[in-house]
Amino acid sequence: MPNEITTAILVMFALLLIIMIPSFKIVRKNEVMFIERFGKFHRMLDQPGIYFIMPLIDRNIETVSLDDIHIHKKVKYKENDLIKTVEIDYDMQVFDPKTFVYGSLDAKETIHQYIVDSIISEIDKEELIEETIDYAETYGFHIRNLNIK
Repeated sequence: MPNEITTAILVMFALLLIIMIPSFKIVRKNEVMFIERFGKFHRMLDQPGIYFIMPLIDRNIETVSLDDIHIHKKVKYKENDLIKTVEIDYDMQVFDPKTFVYGSLDAKETIHQYIVDSIISEIDKEELIEETIDYAETYGFHIRNLNIK
């Protein structure tokens, strides 16, 4: 009888440990972590450290770096039954993490699509670069050194 109780206690402890370990989150310097509770924004962890989030209730939906990030992407699009390629190269820095995460499903992809749509509508390249930089700021990040080829 005591062996069965000990085994049951060990199994319960192991299950509890399996559930608890992923609940400790580490936020590094220049990072912001977004926690949702039951699918709604709960809090933003913006100070470096180790945090505990409620298991099975809270979840980390995204971790955003506040450092400069270099993006190089080739985007293909179709114009007049021809497939064309545009190379987009820029540095970005997030200044409003909450807008960056919740402003669009994928803010970077939204910017890439904006550039392609502007190229198709034949906007001047210098004007396109200025408009793209302004457009990106509505999604919570700055764009520097934007090159479109």
